[in-house]
Amino acid sequence: MNLRALELDDMEYIRQWRNDCLDTLRTPFPLTKEQQEDWYRNEICNRQSRSRFWAITEKGSLIGYGGIENIQWENSIGEISLLINPKYQGQGYGKQAAVEIITQAFNRLNLHTVFGEVYMSNPACGFWQSIVNKYEGTTAILENRKYLDGVYHASLYFSVSQ
Repeated sequence: MNLRALELDDMEYIRQWRNDCLDTLRTPFPLTKEQQEDWYRNEICNRQSRSRFWAITEKGSLIGYGGIENIQWENSIGEISLLINPKYQGQGYGKQAAVEIITQAFNRLNLHTVFGEVYMSNPACGFWQSIVNKYEGTTAILENRKYLDGVYHASLYFSVSQ
């Protein structure tokens, strides 16, 4: 598993993956091809962006993307974001990618703390708890963070530091 720079050609794959898991995302609506490409131009290609994302590859094939967003340079913190192609989920790539992204955040971006939030309605809660445990991080349960199908769901909010 490796990280590499995201390319415009990656965007359509990423758009399809994210549109298939809207229940787990903050943005609860599907993106068009144009919206995804606009995100690429405005966030990935913009040196002043408060986000840093990478393509996640295995043997040269794109299997996901992830990075750090909502970076607060003055506070040395940023929020982790990760999406793995559903065909590759449950095979350890997500854990490898999360560790590599956190390593990049600490060692390349000079961040001290990486935080995140996962909705309790998301089957990946256990995955994120294992990442937090690896780094001896902290967690909190926040009530009423995701509205889905007429129900408000809590979230697991977490933080790991160097």
